[in-house]
Amino acid sequence: MNLSTDVLDSLVEAVFQRHGTRVVALDMSQVPLTMEAFLIVTAENRIQARAIADHVEETARGLGFVRHHSEGYDEGSWILLDFLDLVVHIFLPDRREYYNLEMLWSDVPRIEYDDGETVRDEDEEDGNDP
Repeated sequence: MNLSTDVLDSLVEAVFQRHGTRVVALDMSQVPLTMEAFLIVTAENRIQARAIADHVEETARGLGFVRHHSEGYDEGSWILLDFLDLVVHIFLPDRREYYNLEMLWSDVPRIEYDDGETVRDEDEEDGNDP
């Protein structure tokens, strides 16, 4: 993943400050797409999802990122923030289970953040490339 760990950690901290849960970063750098990573987050309700989106965008702006595109903010069950190199997905629990992006992209390295602690993908821990 070419995005720095400091950038990801700052954005994850912004998520946790708004009480987002089940935070996972997927390394998309080896997939023939234009982005480096997905950041996937769960919010308990639409108001919280919007609060997370607003805070992530504010934090990203402070890190020099500009939001290129967004989807779903008004509806709030799946908010997508596209920063070109990074795409943030904020889901309500039922939408996250339905779309199951982690399963769709199960072959890419991931970092799971659980209550502020980082749990890295086994392949990444071993230094093995998938």
